[in-house]
Amino acid sequence: MRIFRNLNASLIALLLLLSLTASLVLLPSANAAVSVIYHTSYVYTSASPHLVGVDQGVLLVCWSADIPPDVGETAGLVTSPSGRAGWDGYQIKVTKPDNSTELLNLPHSDPVGSDYIEYVPDQVGTYYIQSIFPETWKNSTDPTAPGEAGYPNLYSQYYTAAVSPIASFTVQENPIQPWVEPPLPTGYWTRPINSANREWYVLAGNWLAGGSGGGGASFATPFLVPQGTYGGVPQQLVSCYGPTSPHILWTKPYFSGGIMDEHYGDTGYETAHYQGLSWTGVIIIQGQIYYTPRTTAHEASGYTVVDLYSGQTLVESSDTKPAFGQIYNYESPNQHGGFAYLWRTSGVTLPSGITSISTGGGGGFFRPPPSPTWEMLDGFTGNSICTLCNVSSAGTQVYGKDGSITYYNLEFHGTALAPDYHLTIWNSSAIPSELLGDSGTNAWQWRPGTGGRGLQVEGRYFHDGSEGFSLNVSIPAPYGPRNSLLNETGNILCIREGDYVIFGTSGRNDERGNVQGMLMAVSLKPDATLGTQLWRTTFDEPYAPTSANASNTLAYVLPESSVFVCGNTGMQGGTKSLVWYGFDLHTGQQIWQTDVQPQFQYYVGRWDTYNGLLFQQGYGGVLLAYNATTGKLAWNYTAQGVGFESPYGNYPIGISCIADENGLIYTTGSEHSPTQPLWRGPNLRSINATDGTEVWSILFWGAGMSPTDPSNVAMADGILVGLNFYDNELYAFGKGPSATTVSAPELVPTVGSKVMITGTVTDQTDSGRRNTNDLFDFTLKGTPAISDEDMSAWMEYMFMQQPKPTDAKGVEVILETLDPNGNFYEIGRTTSDVTGKYGYMWEPEVPGEYQIFATFAGSEAYGPSQAITYMGVAEAPQATPTPTFPPEPPTGMYILGSTIGIIIAIAVVGLVVVLMLRRR
Repeated sequence: MRIFRNLNASLIALLLLLSLTASLVLLPSANAAVSVIYHTSYVYTSASPHLVGVDQGVLLVCWSADIPPDVGETAGLVTSPSGRAGWDGYQIKVTKPDNSTELLNLPHSDPVGSDYIEYVPDQVGTYYIQSIFPETWKNSTDPTAPGEAGYPNLYSQYYTAAVSPIASFTVQENPIQPWVEPPLPTGYWTRPINSANREWYVLAGNWLAGGSGGGGASFATPFLVPQGTYGGVPQQLVSCYGPTSPHILWTKPYFSGGIMDEHYGDTGYETAHYQGLSWTGVIIIQGQIYYTPRTTAHEASGYTVVDLYSGQTLVESSDTKPAFGQIYNYESPNQHGGFAYLWRTSGVTLPSGITSISTGGGGGFFRPPPSPTWEMLDGFTGNSICTLCNVSSAGTQVYGKDGSITYYNLEFHGTALAPDYHLTIWNSSAIPSELLGDSGTNAWQWRPGTGGRGLQVEGRYFHDGSEGFSLNVSIPAPYGPRNSLLNETGNILCIREGDYVIFGTSGRNDERGNVQGMLMAVSLKPDATLGTQLWRTTFDEPYAPTSANASNTLAYVLPESSVFVCGNTGMQGGTKSLVWYGFDLHTGQQIWQTDVQPQFQYYVGRWDTYNGLLFQQGYGGVLLAYNATTGKLAWNYTAQGVGFESPYGNYPIGISCIADENGLIYTTGSEHSPTQPLWRGPNLRSINATDGTEVWSILFWGAGMSPTDPSNVAMADGILVGLNFYDNELYAFGKGPSATTVSAPELVPTVGSKVMITGTVTDQTDSGRRNTNDLFDFTLKGTPAISDEDMSAWMEYMFMQQPKPTDAKGVEVILETLDPNGNFYEIGRTTSDVTGKYGYMWEPEVPGEYQIFATFAGSEAYGPSQAITYMGVAEAPQATPTPTFPPEPPTGMYILGSTIGIIIAIAVVGLVVVLMLRRR
């Protein structure tokens, strides 16, 4: 490397003209002190794998010896496709077996100077590759070297062109075989999931309790939604498989529950009411449940940590419970992978005297007093990592695609005559001091705790949250039509990270006049369109006179279906008219309206959505699924009342969560403040989201204040957990393991004999019903395995003191054998009984040693299991020939035969005479 300092502007200009790639050149002033650095470039290449089949992809990689300098990409001073430093202009020359060549252009490289492209060969033979690096200028401000007054000092760095040594790979006719992926488990499993099992990611889920779902709902509880989105998305979506059976893994007491005392008849202990029991703010992260326990009949405090799979209490703390969880996926050239965090947003204490101190990182200060203040906890141990002061938590909370905690906020900076609106994004992962440094490899090191640049006070690390903004951009004023009747400013209705944000106003249409509603989309793309208006739509709300006291409002926006929904507001989201209206998102024209819904849907008639369907639910006890585009009813499910139990006719119904991987909706039933005695019914239900068929239901009273309160249940890793008001116990539903046994006679005396094959199929779940001491009253291990259709009744018998279902069936057992001749075939099939036992009569066909296999293939409630036994079958005994009578004597032996016969006859007669004399 050679360095030329303080060259004049003419020489610099000449060097720049010689460059083949001068897109990033910053021409210095003639008076500037310039440092020019000359680099001899080296570039390398490789192919992976080295042997493939025709039409199989090969990864072609190239990299440079020099790391590309950051000339302002990270700071946003220079445009870069990745927002980071890199090389442009890489090429790879491919020479095929027929000597033809192909030149591949690679995209912007990564920050350490490496790049790659996938190539699909179409010929058999040896391919040769060579990477080409173009000569390149990089120019950046040097903040360390002194310059003349008023002028910045510049680095002008020149990199020579280079080509790599030649590398090769071979292509054969037959494809090579990829890694064999382990199949998904069909039975019970727990964390951690081995990283070698890549396809198992569909099983893993967490219930982080953060990230507001929005879309017009009035509930204060945060909803669980797809990351990077807000509005027009499923509000309780869980990215895992949901349980397909009501099989219970464990229960444990939450507080005093069930029937109280003979003096009070059938009245039970308190349930949900104002200051009553509730199971809110539940977090499930890494297989651990965090919730606030009931400390007295009138309050809850601290937090408890329970194992998701067994129900065992792991931690009991008097500290403030974390508010939500986070899985943050940090990716940089030097660090890869995720972090599990918990966030405490209240009850965070600070060292004395911490009122105005520098972070030492980004140069900011804690504003006195430093508030709001958050504490980051480790998601595995619960230990404190660091504290964020001055958190800007105004606006709409959304989990970023990488798991960052973000808040989108609309800020007004102008005046009435000159409005100036800004869209800001506060980002928990964008505080400069959370990284080891601002440039170079230090900027690729995530260090929010020890090792970062946060201020250390009394052994704790603090960061200034006021510096954590990943976006602050001016946008058009999100105004509805301005007139003397009504002037509205739009609210954030939908967010799609990195794509767009939608603002909207409802407008008004009554006898006072019509003021149109408005929808406006603003670009979030990281390019020249950022902050600009993408489209704007106005629309007329359905007419609703003031005398009806039922003005229509903009309720729900579904951008993926190009639809938004309006209706007049009833009790907690229902409509007074019991009708909803659908509009085209881009034209503002009404395109559908629903039929009149059941009248009790007036109460809590909240919307949700999944896979192009709109779900409407409420006290009417009907879950209605509409096609979001056409408004046509796709299906409806009725939670039909049993006998005279429900005062509403049907049971109130509300969506608690939706399992994305198998498309199941889970609903509960409750009411605002449950009256005593509690009405009875199977109120925890699993419903197929595609066609509305019921998968299972079980006796359960949801823990929410209303049937759609999302705090009543939580779900993660395929296990659904909820508080059941019938006994005030926590219930965990999920698949358990099974065990199969088989036995047969060790030795069958002869071929042709029938044998009885017997055995058992049992539940092997180690957990069961826990008592107030966290000990088991019983476990399910060794209890009979029961059929899916009888599972609800069986679990109600085992855990809820309901009658034993004497007609319940067991599970199917497949009996197979490997016979003495090496033939493998099925013997037959049978079903176990209510005790778990089975039996099957069978006749072996050949003598020798048999292996007998008994297989339970698994069910929705249990994983599969198998057992083997051995049996021997003896040869049939040789048959003794039966003589014919009278026998035909041989020639010449007739007289001798007759004589012998006479002698035997005389002897017999003599013996008879002797016996008679003895008796006398």
